[in-house]
Amino acid sequence: MGVGGRILGTVLVVGAGALAVAALTAAPSLLRAVRPAAREALRRGLKLYERARQAAAEFAEDVEDIVVEVQTEMRSKPEAAPSEAKNA
Repeated sequence: MGVGGRILGTVLVVGAGALAVAALTAAPSLLRAVRPAAREALRRGLKLYERARQAAAEFAEDVEDIVVEVQTEMRSKPEAAPSEAKNA
């Protein structure tokens, strides 16, 4: 694969370099074109995050309320002794 492989490798490297330069020169105009869509996607993502955070906080509060209710019930109504439970 001697000379042919080297030429092909050189062509690929030069082509990749040219593509990189083209991408760098096109990036600012591409960014200007994509910016509104990126801002809208970010806005929607942040709104979704806030709703999920609120839902998680409400869920945690509900679970805490249930735990307190159960603990209160357990303190006010002592469970039957194990020997009484077997006889029932």
